[in-house]
This record gives sequence, structure tokens and C-alpha cells, in this order.
Amino acid sequence: MRVVLVGDPSVAADLRDRGVEVVYLAGADPLGLVRTAVQEDADAIAAPGALPAITALLADNGAVDIAVVGVDSIVSWVVDTAGE
Repeated sequence: MRVVLVGDPSVAADLRDRGVEVVYLAGADPLGLVRTAVQEDADAIAAPGALPAITALLADNGAVDIAVVGVDSIVSWVVDTAGE
């Protein structure tokens, strides 16, 4: 599983400890997150905000298979979807 994450580096470390490939961005606008997620073939984008804008940009780019999750929920999302 691969996640593009912007936000708390401790969340990135937690995800890596769980075997997730993390593309960590110290800061990016919604378009930058979407471009990175598409380029990296990510399963999810984890961001602290702008989730509706990110979702809309993914749809505009035909990448509706990439999940958009809040940073505070990404670890539980990974645990819940790991078996899929």
C-alpha cells in the first residue's frame, strides 16, 4: 500500500512501521498532492484539510480509485483496508 501524506511526520513513521510505503510531503497544495498521488500510483492521499478540493481534483483527473483521508484517520483507514 502506498500513501501520499502531508502533515505530521510522526504519522508517516507510524505508517512506515506498519509496512506502508509513504511519500511524505512537508507541504503541498491540493493540485500538488493529486499530481504526486497519480504519479506515484498511490492508494490514498492523507491531508489535514482541503479534502473536498482534493477529491474533486482526483475526479477531474480520472483518479477516483485513490482514497482521500484525513491525516487524523489515515492509520485506522490503513488498518481497516489492509485486508482488501
